[in-house]
Amino acid sequence: MASLSALSSTVSVRVHEITKYLDNHGLPPPSFDADSPSTLPADPVVQRARLDLIEAASALTNLAIGSADLTRWQVLESKYDDMVLYFLARFKVFDAVPLHEPISYSDLARKVDLVEPRLRRILQHAFTNHYFYSPKPDFVGHTSNSALVANDPLAYAWIFHNVDEVEPWYSTKAVEAFTRWGDTTDPRKTGPNLAAKRGEGKTLFDLLETEEEVEWGGVNGKGWRVKRVGDSDKFMASGGALKASDLHQGLDWGALGKATVVDICGSIGNVSLEIASRNPKLSFIVQDKANLEEQFHNNIPTHEKSRFSFQPHDIFTPEPVKGADVYFMRATLHKFSDKLAVAIIKNIVPAMQTNKSRLVTMDVVMDGGDPTDQAGNEDAIDKARGQSPGMGQTGAITRLNTSIDLQMMVVLNAKERTREEWTRLFKEADQRFALTACRQPLGNSACVLQWMLKE
Repeated sequence: MASLSALSSTVSVRVHEITKYLDNHGLPPPSFDADSPSTLPADPVVQRARLDLIEAASALTNLAIGSADLTRWQVLESKYDDMVLYFLARFKVFDAVPLHEPISYSDLARKVDLVEPRLRRILQHAFTNHYFYSPKPDFVGHTSNSALVANDPLAYAWIFHNVDEVEPWYSTKAVEAFTRWGDTTDPRKTGPNLAAKRGEGKTLFDLLETEEEVEWGGVNGKGWRVKRVGDSDKFMASGGALKASDLHQGLDWGALGKATVVDICGSIGNVSLEIASRNPKLSFIVQDKANLEEQFHNNIPTHEKSRFSFQPHDIFTPEPVKGADVYFMRATLHKFSDKLAVAIIKNIVPAMQTNKSRLVTMDVVMDGGDPTDQAGNEDAIDKARGQSPGMGQTGAITRLNTSIDLQMMVVLNAKERTREEWTRLFKEADQRFALTACRQPLGNSACVLQWMLKE
C-alpha cells in the first residue's frame, strides 16, 4: 500500500517530467487561466507521466481526506457536483460570463434571470471544482474548465444527456431495477420501466423518440433527444480520453492504399471524416438509420463529398456491401448483449473476404490493449504484452471505463468486455475470426481492434 511520502514523491517526479517536456518544446504549462491549453501533448512520455500523476494525486488526496471523512464527503458532495453543472448549463451561465473579463454577480444575475443569492451559492460550489472563480469580491470570471464549456456547445449536450436523462431515468433507479429483474440482458428491464405495464416497456432508443415540443440543435419535436445524444457522443469523440482522432494511432489507415471503408452505425459521418482527414485515398460508405441521411449530407464538407456516400442500413439485417476492405464500428457492440452483438457480427461475416477484409472496432477493453508506443502488435491475439498506463486497479482510465461499463449496464443492460470476452464473442459469431491487433492509444479509454477471417 502506498504511503503519503511515496505518493508525494511520485507526484513530484511526474510533474518534473511533464514540465521538462513542456519547457524543452516551448509549450505553456496547464493552469486554471481561461485561455490555458485544455490538454497536455499526446507524446507518450507526457501521457505516461500524466496518467501516473493522476493516479498518485488521487490516492494522495484520498489519504489526506482519510477514511473517517471520505464516505461522508463523497455521498454528500458528488450529487451536487452534477446538480451544479446542470444548473449552470440550464441557465446558460457558462455563456453569460465574458471569456476574458470578470462580471459582477449582480450583472450576471440579471443576464441569466436569476436571483443573486441563489446564483452565488451555486457558483460557490462550482469554485471548489475549479469551474469559474472570484478574482475580486462580488465578481466572477472563467477558469479553463468553465471556458471549455462556454467555447464548445456540444459540452451542453453531454451535461444534459447525463444529468437530465441518465441519472433520473436510470442510475438512481438501478438498484430497484436489479432487485426486480436480476441480471437480465433485456434493455427494457431498466429504471424508466419500473412502472410500465407488461409489454409496454421501452428501451432508451424508444424514449429518445418521444414526441415533445422541444427544440435542440435545429430539431423540433420528435427526434430532438436523438439529436442531443448525437451531440453528446460527438463531444466525447472530439477530445479527451475517447477522442476519435486516436484512431490514427490504432491502425495504419494509410497502408490500406485506395480502399473502401464501410462505417457501420456511422451516424452522420463524423468519425469517418476524422479518418479521412489524413487518408486521402480512402472512400467511405456511412451506414445508419434512414432518418439521419439529410443530416449526413449537410455534415459532409463540399470538398469531401466525392469520397462519401450514405446507405440506410439496419445492423440486424445482412450487410449489403460485399468485399469491402474495411468494415468499421466504433462503440457499437458495447450497447448490446452478447446474443445481439453476435447477431450483428454474423450479419457482417458473409460480406467479408477471407484473409483480406478487416473488421475494425473501437471499443473499451476492460483489461487494456497493447500500448501504441510499443513496437509490433502481432501477438495481440490472446493477451496483452504490457499493461497500458492508467489501467491498474486505481488507474484513471480504469475508473473511466468502469463508469462507461456501469452506464451500459444501467441504461441498456449491456456491457464492456475484456480481451478474452471480445475474442469469445467474435469466435461465437464465426470460429475463423482472429484478433490481429488490439492497440490502445495512450490516454484513450478505448482500443482499436482488428479482426480478420482466417482459413
